[in-house]
Amino acid sequence: MPVPDWLPQRSRELVEAALAACVTTMPENLRAVCLIGGAARRQRDLRGSSEHLELLIVVDQVPTSQLPALAEGLREPLKGGLQLRTVTHAELRGSVDVQALELAEWRDHHVLLHGEDPFSSLVLAPGDLRHEIERALRGLSQRQRNRLLWCMATEQRRLDVVLREGVDLLLNLAHHTLSLVGSAPEQDDVALIGQFGAWIGADMSVVEALRQRLMAGQAGEDPLAELSQLSVVIEAACGRVDGLRIAD
Repeated sequence: MPVPDWLPQRSRELVEAALAACVTTMPENLRAVCLIGGAARRQRDLRGSSEHLELLIVVDQVPTSQLPALAEGLREPLKGGLQLRTVTHAELRGSVDVQALELAEWRDHHVLLHGEDPFSSLVLAPGDLRHEIERALRGLSQRQRNRLLWCMATEQRRLDVVLREGVDLLLNLAHHTLSLVGSAPEQDDVALIGQFGAWIGADMSVVEALRQRLMAGQAGEDPLAELSQLSVVIEAACGRVDGLRIAD
């Protein structure tokens, strides 16, 4: 299966080299190789693409005797910035409760490069997913608040890494929350932001403006204000998700 054509040439080369190493080293043990993360989504901004380039490798069992050869084959892709997640098929099936959100993200946003789709028959309980979404939102809210206080105290103004993390995670959580409540999430980020804002009852214009600025690589006039405004939206999302009553 071809590597997605929306990836930069260097990223495609890294993925192709890693895929070849997996197939050559583990021909009988390998179940699937999938592109996951930001690179699996055509619509997402891929500047600094090595930060988003990640492969999920699904095997029947961890091939201990084959690890040295596999590591040698993966040397250059890993040095180039490619990230890997290796799981057994049994681990994937056994993690549907404790990793519901992560599995939902992989399931909804992946590109199958080799083997059979490992998510085709994966069943995630709505209650587990709601719990994971709320935990992720609360964790993000706390990190953003703590960073805001730290930046105020230290007069730090370089916040784009923190802001990008907040926007990216909020968009991912918006997708899974809307899916959970039976609303087909928009695929376009602009439309998704508006859709989620309507659901939580919050003004999302600050999120879209921030997303546009980060994509354009522009400097922010008041990053502290942006962080504060983003935190308000995240708090609103926390409250709305906390009030959900989901039956399994």
